[in-house]
Amino acid sequence: MASPTSLTAKPSPGSTRIGRPPQWTVSRSRKLARLYVYTTLSIEKIIKVLEDDVFRPRKNSAQKTIHNMLDNDPRYLRPESRSEMDQRITSLSVSPNRRRGKKKKNASPLPASSYFETVAEIKEENTCDISRDPSLSVDDADSIDQLKEAILQRPDLIFSSALAAMPSALVPTLFSGSATPSTSSIRDLRRRVSGCSTRYAQQISHLLKHFTISSASDTTQRPAMSTRRPSICSTDALPHEPEVFEAFPEVGFALPGDFINVQNLSCAGFPGQDHFGGKCWCSIAEAVATERTAWLLPTGELSHRGLHVLADPSQYNLALRDCFGNTPLHLFAVLEGYQEVLFGMVLNSPDVRTTNNAGQTFLHVLTIEWFSDLAGLSAPLKQLLAYLRDTAPDIVYVKDVYGRTFFHRVHSLIRDSEILDGILSPFDPALSSRRDAFGFNPLANTNLGGEGPFIPPRRVGLLTPLPEERPNSSKERNTPRTSNEEDLFVAYHTRLLQIIQASYDNPRIEDEEGRNGLHCLAEVILTPQTMDDQRTAVSTGRPHLKRKHDRHAPDRGGGAQQGPLAPRLRHLQGLLRSSHRPPDVNHYDKQGNTVLSSFIAHLPDDQDDKTKSLSAILETLIRSGAGLEGRNRRGETPLLVAARLGRKIALATLLERGASVHARDVDGNGVLQVVDATCRAAGGDVALYARLEACLVLLTGRRDWGVVQCPTVLQEWRTRG
Repeated sequence: MASPTSLTAKPSPGSTRIGRPPQWTVSRSRKLARLYVYTTLSIEKIIKVLEDDVFRPRKNSAQKTIHNMLDNDPRYLRPESRSEMDQRITSLSVSPNRRRGKKKKNASPLPASSYFETVAEIKEENTCDISRDPSLSVDDADSIDQLKEAILQRPDLIFSSALAAMPSALVPTLFSGSATPSTSSIRDLRRRVSGCSTRYAQQISHLLKHFTISSASDTTQRPAMSTRRPSICSTDALPHEPEVFEAFPEVGFALPGDFINVQNLSCAGFPGQDHFGGKCWCSIAEAVATERTAWLLPTGELSHRGLHVLADPSQYNLALRDCFGNTPLHLFAVLEGYQEVLFGMVLNSPDVRTTNNAGQTFLHVLTIEWFSDLAGLSAPLKQLLAYLRDTAPDIVYVKDVYGRTFFHRVHSLIRDSEILDGILSPFDPALSSRRDAFGFNPLANTNLGGEGPFIPPRRVGLLTPLPEERPNSSKERNTPRTSNEEDLFVAYHTRLLQIIQASYDNPRIEDEEGRNGLHCLAEVILTPQTMDDQRTAVSTGRPHLKRKHDRHAPDRGGGAQQGPLAPRLRHLQGLLRSSHRPPDVNHYDKQGNTVLSSFIAHLPDDQDDKTKSLSAILETLIRSGAGLEGRNRRGETPLLVAARLGRKIALATLLERGASVHARDVDGNGVLQVVDATCRAAGGDVALYARLEACLVLLTGRRDWGVVQCPTVLQEWRTRG
């Protein structure tokens, strides 16, 4: 059953009322958020900085706006000292996307929508004060509106020609972009905040005018990813055992097992790639060549370490690793012509189940020669699997960070369905049929028909989220819903609850979207109060806000009232302590979402209560084995998902638990780049914008997590510590 997102999605906080509508515009709300999380100014002084002749908010109005954007009691997000404030503001200057600078020469013209947003923001933030320039007439004050109207009527209009129609005195005022605050503005700020230092006033001025992001949304669409290679002929026309081939791997999905023999990979396979731009195979090969622990030389020959292990495959030497966690078993599994050597090392290895830093065993990276000539019982692969079934039967079920097991590797290289079935049949079908991040189940697809084998996805373009995929992107709907829509909403959550209840006896049960009981628990509405609120929202088309703060009120017994997450936590603990095998905490649904990422996506911070149930839920999942580095089909770890959605509590929990801050998505973007990109796409959603700023200070604030602006592939996968 598809999620009725159109029924349950709340309107964007940017379109809801925050304070008094005439007061807290998008620009003022953004400035309030920045001043709150980046400076040590009190609320009263923040108001003094923001007020003008017509805007004079009261303290309770500002506090309400902050709480609506950052949830209740956000004081922990504030800098504790001037030094921490300096550190936070300095971290902003590192980002190339956060500082508003001068317009570059020969820059490509922006689309009309960008002109509209830029002009609107400049006007709203008063970067040009027409009233202070005596050379401008009263009529000139409407020139910005005239320009905006002209752009809307002529979207193909070149920006410079639009400026030509404006008064010459207005153009430099509008686009001066000076990075240095004027002396008068600094004096004015010092007066407003009771004689602060000049440097402090300059920091505030830069924070207001230059460390911001345009409210224009990025509407670039994400092309669909193909996870199957189209077949040029049916399997009936193929020989009994077709030639084995391996698809050229996509660099965005590269894992440490691919780095061992990276010298043999070339950018020539991808003519459209940015050669040596840091995101191609040649760049990876160049970086790996500098590592002293590399198993191979830049020429592709065995390094001194590799030759030493080959000459003396003792248990001590077999425990050696390179900087990515690859062992000698990984090395000789990748290289051709070493089948007997690898088999001997497997017999002598202290632990054949050892994985590299992406969770890959040596079986994940077996070279294609192991998958040739499999018709006979004496095939090396069949002998190897027979030995492993007796000595290390669990190795074939080990999953990498994309949820792929050895069986996904088998299916990517074998096209003969009979041979494929013969290899898979001796193993537990419940474990060998687990879905990966790309929605592929190797056991359910043994009958290939006219399709080719499964191969890892190849990106066609950027994986920028579609507008409907962005958090809180649904437009507000003020028209009442029909009773049928309300019935569908209730039926949907009833079905989720049925899956949860059935999971106590059958942990492998899924719904039609591939979600197990834990996935459903992340989304279902459990409490009658919350269901009533949501049904009201569905029937009226507006969110129900009356009880938003009631869940934090004390109950009649004097204790904290249980929030909506308390029964969810009890169900989670019950499922994971079931007498049967509990549902898989690392299960992927058909959209490529893990259980941990689903809980992060469906449980916003404002649902938390005073007993910190949200943190307890995430901690329970992690203690039960939920992978911190499990990735979705966008290459995002739970940390990147939390950062993109502005989930402060989840982000803090994952950081404390040791999640990698150097993880990158398939486009090579690190966590700070993800936050910046989502800020740019936030548009008028000031609540999302404020939470993203809060996530940024959690990443770069008072504790050094080692976050860098643009992590490299070596930083992403190198062994930590």
